[in-house]
Amino acid sequence: MYKLDRSHKALLLLASVVLKSFLMSIVSSYVFCGSINPYVLFFHCINNVAFVGVSTAAVALIGAFFGYYIIKLKPFDSIFPNLMMGDFIVTAMYFGASFSAPSIIASKVMIWLFGVWILGMLLAPFNKERTILKKVTEYGAMVALGTLLTAHFIPILQEYESSYTIGMMVSSVLSLFGAGRDK
Repeated sequence: MYKLDRSHKALLLLASVVLKSFLMSIVSSYVFCGSINPYVLFFHCINNVAFVGVSTAAVALIGAFFGYYIIKLKPFDSIFPNLMMGDFIVTAMYFGASFSAPSIIASKVMIWLFGVWILGMLLAPFNKERTILKKVTEYGAMVALGTLLTAHFIPILQEYESSYTIGMMVSSVLSLFGAGRDK
């Protein structure tokens, strides 16, 4: 079993929150300005810079507030390494999709960043048993999320993109729930 001290947990959570804040700045820039180009944001869409900044700050504050309690709560001690691994993999999938297809994925990423990832982490310590079902839930949900994100790039399936939102949110929550198991 991995034993992480409080400072290492804080660094891992800080890295996760920084990555999510950067991700939020990308997608909110697209939502409010129609482009992820910083030049467009700061020189052609100056009226919406405050909205992008507030959205990014909101994710940073939510993550910092929630992270503070995760570090202190004992139920997260034994599952923390698995939980952070699952969190980083899911974040990386959303991050890659936001750069590749911001027009299609921006609203879904914003929904996920404004609390769905926290919901998944809150559910993780409820069942910490090391079962095959938890592994299948974690990795199966990650495969499902990857499949749903990939479906955004297939032109024939793009007409169903609004149907993917629920599947993406559920698979994101389930991947973190499945990651919440003792080693």
